[in-house]
Parts: sequence; structure tokens; C-alpha cells
Amino acid sequence: LSGEERTAAGKYLGFEHLDLSRYTTLENSGDGGAPIPLGRDRLSWEERQRLFDLADQFDLLLGDPQKEENFQFWRGYLRDKVQLHRSHTGFLDSIELPRAPALSSALGFLVDLEGRRPGDQAQRIAGRLPAEPFLVNFFPALSNRTLLELFAGATPIPQGVTLQATASFVERLNRFGEVVDQVLAMGRDLPLQGALELTRFLEEIDYEPKDDLRLFFELFRDKDPDAAGRVVQMLDKDTIRLLMEIVPAQLRFTLTPEELLAKLDITAESETSALIPGVTILVEEPSGNFNIDEPFLDRMFQVVAGRGTLEAPQMLEVLRETPFPLEGFILRQPEAAASLLAGDLDIAVRLVQESDPVVSPPARIIHRLINADPALAALLVQALEDRGEDELVMESLAYLAYDKARWDRVPGLPISLEGDGQFLSTLLGLQGADGLALRLGESFQVYGRRAADGQMDAEFLSRYRETLEAAVSFLPDAGAREELERIIALAAQAGNAGG
Repeated sequence: LSGEERTAAGKYLGFEHLDLSRYTTLENSGDGGAPIPLGRDRLSWEERQRLFDLADQFDLLLGDPQKEENFQFWRGYLRDKVQLHRSHTGFLDSIELPRAPALSSALGFLVDLEGRRPGDQAQRIAGRLPAEPFLVNFFPALSNRTLLELFAGATPIPQGVTLQATASFVERLNRFGEVVDQVLAMGRDLPLQGALELTRFLEEIDYEPKDDLRLFFELFRDKDPDAAGRVVQMLDKDTIRLLMEIVPAQLRFTLTPEELLAKLDITAESETSALIPGVTILVEEPSGNFNIDEPFLDRMFQVVAGRGTLEAPQMLEVLRETPFPLEGFILRQPEAAASLLAGDLDIAVRLVQESDPVVSPPARIIHRLINADPALAALLVQALEDRGEDELVMESLAYLAYDKARWDRVPGLPISLEGDGQFLSTLLGLQGADGLALRLGESFQVYGRRAADGQMDAEFLSRYRETLEAAVSFLPDAGAREELERIIALAAQAGNAGG
């Protein structure tokens, strides 16, 4: 897709929230272009409607942001409208609503400020305010540094409904700014002294309120990122753990993965009793952005993988006693993950069974393991069957269905048709021809009925058979290959009859 089409698709389908790094080699299929212009047109209409609603309801909206607790929402709301006005510059001028001209002028002025230094922005706003006092309602959209410069100046600030909340916010900026300057003044040359001063401040306010702390650390890092990093690195482990619950993103911005994980006792040397709570905190307190979290999770996976060779029981305990992202571990450290799970099949089965059904469904864990260790995946499926997990066994077999189609489109995906074949061959040895034929037949029948009822893709069964046949074609053992081909044909026949 072109840059414009990527933006439209991202907004329309929410792609910006998904990790698409593995799909960089995906080629245009030639049959999917039509929805993009339609989606772009719909998005454009919706964006213009949001500007219309702003003009139509502006006076009603002004009733709320005077409350301090609504300032951040109002800031985000106004910044969004600035971006919309840039995209649809003439729209507000084209509608006949009383507030539209003033809104168009104010938003256009804010668009023109973008890219300028805070001092320059504040000077331009001060010069514009006497002729356009309506601008005071848009102060929340300004950056923190611009607000500080503006309120520190000599220009009188006109009254406005939103001014109370803005002034209160600026008062907090000034109050925290003094502490930031004090901590940095100590910490630039003596990071430990800066850390002690920062700890004193945090204990004095009892780590509350959380919104204030987030604002403090935003100012702290913006003022001097290098010095802030050195100071935070000197904070003790207990302080870092408390801050992880309040400012997890800011800590990840400030510290490297190695530095943060050391503070959480996620290291090659830490005791298991310390490692478990550290892993729990890291996983349960994400930044909210997978791109930010990924390097820290990768480092955690490396630590567990490195210790798994000599400390398998202890690392399995970590996996069992924490919300450890098993799927990510298998993807990032496939050999180490497979080796660790193979060391205790009972624990491995429980980990699969207890995997989050939404974030990482058990069948997907099996699918990831097929790529890492097909024989282990087959052993787990057999163990699940022995425990009466018939539905999960069927889902695990059906999870392969689109492997060939996906591999053909994106070879870089963590999919192995050869691994699928080895998985089926191992299952054949474990279950026998009749047992595997029964399971595959049930899978074809159940999913065939769902496809017939419109619950899933009508081509599911054909894709499923295509994958299975491609997978067994890689098997070097002619006897096993021919037996599996016969079983697949029978299962597909049963599915067609059942559907």
C-alpha cells in the first residue's frame, strides 16, 4: 500500500495496535485494493463529522474542562481536533454554525505553531491574545514548556471557562519543575545524591497522586534525559518496584532493558524467590505500547533461556508461578523453550491448559511449539488427549489449516510445513492410524459444519486439506507419508459427508 493507503488502513482497522513486523514481505494479492478507497472516504467523512460536532457542541463541552480532573481528557480532545483541522483545513469555514469561524481561526493558528520552539510559540500566542481572547480555551493543547513560558510572561491572560483547569495544571508544572531542577542540579554530578533527593520527594508525597507522578517524570526526563537516566539508575530496588505500578512507561523510557531488569532481580544471578516477583511486575505493569515493552521482554526471555540449561526446575517454577508470556518465549527462544518444557511434561501440559484463552489460546501455544519442536508438540497433544481435553486436541489439529496459504504469502512467519509433517508423523506413532484418523475426521466434521453454517471461511476444509497434504509431502519416510495421505483423504471425506 502507498503511505496514504497505509494510514487509512491503519486508522480503519486499528493496525497501529498490532505487531506487523513479520509481514514486511507481504506482496499485493491484486484483489484487495477496492476496500481502501471506500475506507478512506468513510474515515474522511467521520473526521469531518467530528469537526462539525466540535463546532455544534463547543459551548456544551466547555462546561466540563474547568474541572481539574478533566484537563488531560480536554488536552487530548483538543490536540485531536488540531490534527483534524490540518487534514480538513477548509471544512470549518464551509459550514454555517456560529462557532465555526472562531474555531477555524484558533485551530489554524495552533497548526501554524507546530514545529516552533516553546519560547517562540508563547511569544506568538501572547501577541495574538489581545485580538483573539477565544484562544484561551485552547491552552490545554499546548505543550508543557510552552504553557510555562506563557504563564511566566507579562502578557495578561484573558478569562475563559477552561482557564481554571489550565492555570491549576501550570501551577503543578511550576511546583514539579522546581523539584525537577533541584534533583537534576544534585544528580548531574552526583547521581546518588540526586536519587536520594528524588526518593525523599517521593516518600514525602507518599507516591500520590499517580497523575502528578506521571507528570513529574515526564518533566524530569524532558528536562535532561541523560542526567535523569543516571539518577533513576541509582534508585533502590524497592523504589523502582513501587514506581513500576505508577510510571511503567517512563521507567522504560529512562532505563535500558538491562538496567531495569537488574532493578527487578531478573538476572542470571538472582535467586528464584526474587526472580518470580520481578517477572510478575514486569509482565503485569506494561507500558501500554508493545514496541516499548518488546526489548524488555526479550531481555527477560534471554535470562530465563540462559538459566534453563542448568536450572530447569527453577525456571519451570518461574513459568508456573508468574504470568509469564509463554507464547512470546517460544517465538523468541524456541530451542530453549522447547528444551525447558520437555523437561517436565506434566508442568508443560498445565501451562498449555492454563494459557489465556484470548491473548494466547492453548491451541496457539501448541502451534508455536510445532515450529520449535514438532515431536514435543505431538507429545503434548497426546498428553492432553489422555487427560480428556478432546476439544483442545481438535482445535490444535485444526490450527494448522491455513499454514500453507500463509506460508505461501509470507515466508517469514513462524510457520514450518516440514514441522507440521513431523508433528503428524509423531502423532501417527503415538495414536496409531485408527486413532489419528478418528481425530482428524472429527476435526474435519466439526469445522466443516461451522463453515457450512457461515461461522467461518467457506474454504476452511480445502485450505486444511491443502496444508496437511503439503506437510506430509516433506516426510522422508515413504511408508509414513503414504499412510498419512490415506488418513487425510479419509478424514476429508468424512468432513464432506458430515458437512
